Amino acid sequence: MSARRSTRASNDRVESLAPNLAHVLAVIALAVFAAIHFRAGARRVAPSSGDASDSKSSSAGVAFPTETMASLGSHPAGRKLTVDDLILGCSPLAGIYASSTPERATETVRAALDAGITRFDTAPHYGLGLSERRLGDALRECGADMSKTRVYTKVGRVMKPKDEVTASEKESVVEWGNVPGDPGCIFPDAPVDVLPVLDYTGPGFRRSHADSLARLGVDSVDGLRIHDAEDEARYAQANAGGGVAELVKLRDEGAIREVSLGMNDATFVRRMLEDNPPGTFDSVMMAGAWNLLDQDGADVLAECERRGVAVHNAGIFASGLLVGGSHYKYAPAPPDIVERTERWRALAAKHDVPLPAVAIAFACAPRVVKGCAVGVKSPEEVAQSAAWLADANAVPTRLWVDAKELGLLAPDVPTPSPA
Repeated sequence: MSARRSTRASNDRVESLAPNLAHVLAVIALAVFAAIHFRAGARRVAPSSGDASDSKSSSAGVAFPTETMASLGSHPAGRKLTVDDLILGCSPLAGIYASSTPERATETVRAALDAGITRFDTAPHYGLGLSERRLGDALRECGADMSKTRVYTKVGRVMKPKDEVTASEKESVVEWGNVPGDPGCIFPDAPVDVLPVLDYTGPGFRRSHADSLARLGVDSVDGLRIHDAEDEARYAQANAGGGVAELVKLRDEGAIREVSLGMNDATFVRRMLEDNPPGTFDSVMMAGAWNLLDQDGADVLAECERRGVAVHNAGIFASGLLVGGSHYKYAPAPPDIVERTERWRALAAKHDVPLPAVAIAFACAPRVVKGCAVGVKSPEEVAQSAAWLADANAVPTRLWVDAKELGLLAPDVPTPSPA
């Protein structure tokens, strides 16, 4: 596994669009955040579902049966987006490419709490446990009301002390690309006394959960997401190895409230839903599969709606391209996608709304979506997120009509309902 493949993530970043050096650096740093929340790996391109008369194509050229799109209703008319619709992605708290500080993490979390954000998403993967530690410390220092604060973390990687890791594990299941000193490690502050060991078994999930509680310094978390089970070995271990069953046990014991997924590849998300009984999963965090440029997660959203599974939408800025970046699906954006983005930018300007606000409004539109994740690394970016969220409520209905007439969205893609 290459360093790039071992460090991909899904929560998009937020930064100001002002054309000065500080903001350019923010674009670069936070675009990386979109590349570390989920493991690297080629995204699928869904095959055409057949005759054009029986299907509709998404803006990324992915086709789905008409009934799939038709089943994805929007939230009720007149619904206003609030900070309750945001989930704070906490990977940047660990520092990305450049060292950060615990003080900076605390300032960011404080700004989020002051803004009314109550949901926080982290993982052992982020800085080899550093994100969890800094988040937990910040919540305590800020005096967060933990009866109202909801923390999600993930399972699939166990951070083991180096002297616990066997030679066999070092050979086969240590993610060396995420270890400080490896060129692929993008968390310079990550601890050097532990190694990330892939473990999707039941015992591995239970240990990961216990370790996360210790790092966070909390008695419980709201949800555990199976992180990056996006190859056949990981997927099989999570199912046949008892990982999924162990999370259900933890929920039955009252240790967690939600059994969840945290994945990038819509194919594996759909398989996980279909290969387990109804009621297994409470929520799904899916990255980069439902945004202005790409709706290839439509079938997953439809399946979640049928099963009553909440969707936490991540990657809503398309790897940063929609907020001024240059990458799409974690690679340089191809010319056709750049051109489509510029058409979206022109449409947003025509209607006098910021393009990131349009992106938020669209990402939150399907009624099955119960939150959109944004990754921030400073109080300023928290404020920018809140501003874009407010602007999202001002996106006119005519913009969505124009987008469909221009071919930027398929005719039956759900968009925000008019007030």
